Amino acid sequence: MKKLVGLTVMIMFFSLTIVAQGQRQNKRANYTPEQRATLQSKKLALRLDLNENQQKEVKKMMLKSAEEREKLRASFQKNKQDGTGFTTDERFARENMRLTRQQAHKAEMKKILTKEQYEKWENSNRKSMRKATMKKGNKQGARRVNGSKKQFKNRV
Repeated sequence: MKKLVGLTVMIMFFSLTIVAQGQRQNKRANYTPEQRATLQSKKLALRLDLNENQQKEVKKMMLKSAEEREKLRASFQKNKQDGTGFTTDERFARENMRLTRQQAHKAEMKKILTKEQYEKWENSNRKSMRKATMKKGNKQGARRVNGSKKQFKNRV
């Protein structure tokens, strides 16, 4: 009888876990590139106090990059479904292209924003990159971030 109760409890536990994981995966919204660009530009406008011209330029830039990402995502999904992996050269080209796009994005933001806004934007990007590194589970990155926080506390 005890075994039956224990088995029933374990089955209920595993079924709840599976349901919870399914719900977590469905929460990710599938926004269109236009919706993503609008949300990103509004967040930046709030954070950096952008004027109307700057908001329009940022939205246009965000829309362009969102559309590019959507095209790349579609091609990656196609490769994933085909079961064909990327060769070393293709991975290098992809990474190189990503870094080139980041440089262009940074240069364009520098043209649009004032000096103070650009510095604030740069600082917020650094913080978000640290958080992403820690979320990813990169232990070296987590140590590096934690170490820099300790150094910062000592300076204050």
